Amino acid sequence: TTKIVQHWYQAQLKQIQPGDNQKDPKTRLQEYLQGKRLPLPTYNVVEIKGEAHCQTFTVECYVKNIDRTFMGSGASRRKAEQAAAEKILQLLEMK
Repeated sequence: TTKIVQHWYQAQLKQIQPGDNQKDPKTRLQEYLQGKRLPLPTYNVVEIKGEAHCQTFTVECYVKNIDRTFMGSGASRRKAEQAAAEKILQLLEMK
């Protein structure tokens, strides 16, 4: 049975690359900041647009040592936070 399942999913399993890319941006940002012993980010919802069934959230993310606010938006609060965290990660990777 194991061999059959492995045969079915072999191509998909080969495409998986373990590592940080498997983690979402909020997790990667938090781990980066903790590793550098920096304060954790704060997230605040600044705007919610649209009807209850089709909302767009805008979130700001602030990291004290960067001293800059980053905005992200998405179909949920979580997705908006992920988008803001991704922007900070892009800045940190440039440094």
